[in-house]
Amino acid sequence: MLNNYQTPPLEQKINELYQSHGITEPSHLSIELLAKKFNIWVHYHNKRSKGIEVSRDVYSIFLDSRLPVDTQRLEFLHELCHMLRHAGNQIMMPEQFTKAQETEADRFVFYAAVPFFMIKKVSLPSNKGEAIGYIAREFKVPFNFAKKRFEQIEDRIRQGEFLSAFDLVAVSREIILESAENYITQISSDRAEVHIKAYYNWDGDCSRPDTLVIEQPNGFDWDSPLNIEVDGNYESCDLPPYLPRESATVLSGDLSVPSDRKGYVTINLSRVSWRHGTAVSRLYLPMEAIEDAINF
Repeated sequence: MLNNYQTPPLEQKINELYQSHGITEPSHLSIELLAKKFNIWVHYHNKRSKGIEVSRDVYSIFLDSRLPVDTQRLEFLHELCHMLRHAGNQIMMPEQFTKAQETEADRFVFYAAVPFFMIKKVSLPSNKGEAIGYIAREFKVPFNFAKKRFEQIEDRIRQGEFLSAFDLVAVSREIILESAENYITQISSDRAEVHIKAYYNWDGDCSRPDTLVIEQPNGFDWDSPLNIEVDGNYESCDLPPYLPRESATVLSGDLSVPSDRKGYVTINLSRVSWRHGTAVSRLYLPMEAIEDAINF
């Protein structure tokens, strides 16, 4: 079951960073050890936590001493993300600034505080409540934080199981269709325009779509890249409870950022067709995948 976990690019970067610095066990995730590994001075005061660059490649994080210790560590990781991402000091991240810095730092904290590659080494209790309690104790994070991370892991495992099932369907479909000599034909020049709608998660951040829904009733040109405007004025839509057979989810690895078209991402359709086959007429492009592609 755990093998179906879908590791996003940001978490993969954190895994590589930790392992390159010998950070492989929950006991290695203390503020003191992490600060030593990344050459950061830590100070405590009775104000809000913040991180500053004292001088070139010299950093300090001031933590709010009024907070519980487990919450202080989360705030340390939040500030650490800003330093790694925005300092441009070859520790990990390219020097890129985006509108979603705080959101990205929050995502960083989940992956950095409870890395999945460490969870895989232990045997979690089968009871959900006990498993969450174990994570909270072992990784020294607040219980509510552990609950959110556990549920995030559950969602990514379900996504992985879903994609694995789709892969099997796609492979079977391609084997059957290989005998149909003329099944895949050259797409004519009068192909209908791609239609894009946007799904908004009204329980979260409503300022941007959660997912872009891209439709091509006559079929996509799988041999050509597809450019998508990220912040287009798209009509809103709902998502079905289960993705139809003719649908595929676009992953961050399927995306690239064209240097000559600001505000766009390019979908490598050949990668999508390799996973799902060429009978797909609808693509689901999560905004999280777009953010990962833009930032990494």
